[in-house]
Amino acid sequence: MHMKHTLVFLILLLTFFKSEKGNCQDSCRLRISILTCGVAEELYSSYGHSAVRIIDSCAGTDIVYNYGTFNFGDPDFYIKFTRGKLEYYLNDESFEGFLSLYKEENRKVQEQVLRLGAEDALAVSNF
Repeated sequence: MHMKHTLVFLILLLTFFKSEKGNCQDSCRLRISILTCGVAEELYSSYGHSAVRIIDSCAGTDIVYNYGTFNFGDPDFYIKFTRGKLEYYLNDESFEGFLSLYKEENRKVQEQVLRLGAEDALAVSNF
């Protein structure tokens, strides 16, 4: 009888892991949003800023993709910035880290969750 219970337990366990993995293959695990950040005192932040946030509940990640980061150490930073010649970089970081920086600068952050279909949410996440 003990062997029978063990076998039933293993079958249930395997079924659970298979169904969990299956649930993580579709886009319902994804929440994609646009973060709009308020202005600040510095010239480079006088127009605000936007970033993309992707929460993946299966992977347990909450990542912000920030397309507006740049090298503050560039000796010609403000000249390049005002001429539109400054090189921008993609930076990814945790939402917690992103939000704490903007709070430290006393900048507002608003989130707009996008209502994307399954195919579009997966395409954005993969990109």
